[in-house]
Amino acid sequence: MLREKMNRRAFLRLAAGLTGAAFIAACAPKAIPTEAPKEEVKPTEAPTKATSAGVYAGYEARNAEQWKRLPADHKKGTLITQDEWYKILGDAPKEPLYLAAFFGGWGDVWGDIMIEQIKKEHPGVEVTKDFDPRIEEKMKPRLVAGDIPDWSYGAIPLGGASQITQHVTDKTIVPLDFLLDVEAYGYPGKRLEEIMAVGSLEGANAGLTGHQWCMPQSQYCLGIYYNAALFEANNWPSPDTLTWEDFMDLQKKIKEKIDPWTYQGKYPGYFWDCVQRVLQYKSAGPKAFCDMDNLVEGAFINPDVLWGVEQLQAIFKNGWIYPNSEAMTHTESQQIFVDGKCAMIPCGSWLENEQKGTTPAGFRMKFSNVPGPKNGKGNQKAIFASSGGSEQTVGNGKNPLWGMELMRMFFSPAVVKHWAEVIGTPLSVKGALEGAKVSEALQSAVASIGKSEGEFVVQYYGGWYPTVSKPFGDSYGDILWSKMSAKDAGDLQERAAKEVRDDSTITKYTRTTGCG
Repeated sequence: MLREKMNRRAFLRLAAGLTGAAFIAACAPKAIPTEAPKEEVKPTEAPTKATSAGVYAGYEARNAEQWKRLPADHKKGTLITQDEWYKILGDAPKEPLYLAAFFGGWGDVWGDIMIEQIKKEHPGVEVTKDFDPRIEEKMKPRLVAGDIPDWSYGAIPLGGASQITQHVTDKTIVPLDFLLDVEAYGYPGKRLEEIMAVGSLEGANAGLTGHQWCMPQSQYCLGIYYNAALFEANNWPSPDTLTWEDFMDLQKKIKEKIDPWTYQGKYPGYFWDCVQRVLQYKSAGPKAFCDMDNLVEGAFINPDVLWGVEQLQAIFKNGWIYPNSEAMTHTESQQIFVDGKCAMIPCGSWLENEQKGTTPAGFRMKFSNVPGPKNGKGNQKAIFASSGGSEQTVGNGKNPLWGMELMRMFFSPAVVKHWAEVIGTPLSVKGALEGAKVSEALQSAVASIGKSEGEFVVQYYGGWYPTVSKPFGDSYGDILWSKMSAKDAGDLQERAAKEVRDDSTITKYTRTTGCG
């Protein structure tokens, strides 16, 4: 899917070698803090001017008249009933609401459901729906001009804490604390916050606290997809039942019958996030990952970290890649996989839906977590997954309160059901799959998340310091094919990390959770 994550939209920028990722773990263990640079600003100290009264009565909304409708004496955590909320909203705005979203593998029907619901609840409301694969580029001149969409998914870029902080500073987005206390649409008596999946709101804020600036969208995981029927016919075990060493031996056997892998060659970072990052975590352990996030000298040339790169290079050296995969787009390589021309592909849990229209009848895929090495220093159950990333925002434009109402419509039972049954991806809502008819592939992904026992692989430096991940990402295709050694690749990041450490104009962050 042409999405860029951490949220998933920034993920594709990572895959293309442009930036890194930012995930939040719902159950991260307490940290072993490392020495921080002087004059640091911790990520929990998000800038805000919304503290003068009530929840955020001091926030400077462009539509000040509409913003003043929020009660200044509201106490956070107190339910605002739907009737009370509708009174606050008042009459329908004269101009259409503007719903701007990235158009990709998720489709756009869920947007239609949101619009249908808001029109039902508020006669007279009109909505301009703008779903576009290039929505971010399309929105740039509008954002500069202050013409901000009322509700955004992917239209306002959210690449991590530093980018979100910039939007806060520029007053592009509004805080959503009040919305969290509004009665969730379709969940009588429940505040919106109460229905959200554990850890999803924290994940959406990318480590920032003080106010809720972004909302999550879907729960997902990244790892290895394999041809279930092929594996079963040959009595090959699922990769996640093996050690990494045994998994490498399995690939030798697979090669005797079929190419083990294809990959999204034009976006080689799929291998980075879906396989290498987890392998490195299981090899090097959580402290090594905190050291990288905290730009500790030598962190990027840690032998256990470099070992993960070398293992991926071995896959390519051994000839286990489907021919010409390096020239393929994400959908082209994924089509090779569903056509049964290879055994595995690195991808996220959106794969099934993205290829749904071109997957041959009867093809079965399953998800597997990445195997860990013998004697690894990290939790071998850990998985690269998220209960929600920085995906959706309400713009500080013409109708911020009505943007919140669109957000409330997104987390409705009808939209949740559509995502579960039609798209095949659970939203960041508790019980998102309850009562839904889900596929074998989605069941395997959800089971893998469950096996992790909440141990999510988390890495922030790409979102905090894009210039540190960029040199590695720009060279990643060459790294996979061993045109650059793992050590030289680590040295690239070491030099970039030093430049950031030495630059006093760059805000420094300190990771203090999930460090072992």
